[in-house]
Amino acid sequence: MAIAEKFKALWSNRYMRYGGIGILLLVFLIIFYRKPPVPTEIHRVTKGIYEASFEEDGVTRVKEKFSVFAPASGVLMRVEKHAGDLVKKGEVITHVMLDYMRPVKSPINGTILKVHRESEGPVEMGTPLLDIGDTAKLEIVSEILTRDVVALKPGNEVVITGWGGGALTGKIRTIEPAAFTKVSTLGVEEQRVRVLIDFQRPQEMGEGFQVRCRLIAKRVENSLTLPVGALFRDGEAWALYRVIKQRAVKTLVKIAETSGNVALVESGVAQGDEVVLFPGEKIREGVKVK
Repeated sequence: MAIAEKFKALWSNRYMRYGGIGILLLVFLIIFYRKPPVPTEIHRVTKGIYEASFEEDGVTRVKEKFSVFAPASGVLMRVEKHAGDLVKKGEVITHVMLDYMRPVKSPINGTILKVHRESEGPVEMGTPLLDIGDTAKLEIVSEILTRDVVALKPGNEVVITGWGGGALTGKIRTIEPAAFTKVSTLGVEEQRVRVLIDFQRPQEMGEGFQVRCRLIAKRVENSLTLPVGALFRDGEAWALYRVIKQRAVKTLVKIAETSGNVALVESGVAQGDEVVLFPGEKIREGVKVK
């Protein structure tokens, strides 16, 4: 009863009544206008291996391919050998009959890759009969755009996929010195350079297999990297939002270079910093995030 009387006495005081109403109104406004944290994806900056690379298609081929031609004009005897057959150097594959039976011999130990002419019949001198090569010694030929090839050099590592088996590793052996013009699938003329890649051939792989090559132009160990999706332009500089005490803080960063979805950082953030990925319109300086 005493408490009720005291409250009644306080409420009857005009200043106390207005003050209480003001406090209640202030609390209501704070609750009503307080914005909830913006849901976002947060990435922790780490150190690791930065690789500058790009991908291009390639095709396997025998390193040393030998074509066997008709040694004279005459009648070709039927070729009994087939693609995939093994032959030895000097082995007689067929004959061409003119004034006498002239033997057609294999120039190397290897495998018949393709038979161009199988049936018996007239043949002109120089007609291609078959191709022979050592399928144990394959290489990959990849045609690289000239703007990309300048970053490569012999010895660079290549990761080989897309052939139907597991990932393989290889190395660039040769970069041909002359470019050539090739028309893309979109009808655009491009300048490309052939790059020859050595690799360890799996038993299941043969000549003419299409592969996907990831050519590694640069590798930096123990480097500070972050996803390109965290970056945005602030004038001429790169910037991102760091997360400090659950709030977004805009920070300028210096980026050395980018490769694919990864950026190599020179300064602006440190290992362990948390940054906002793909900041949208709701993310700005001081906004609370979660």
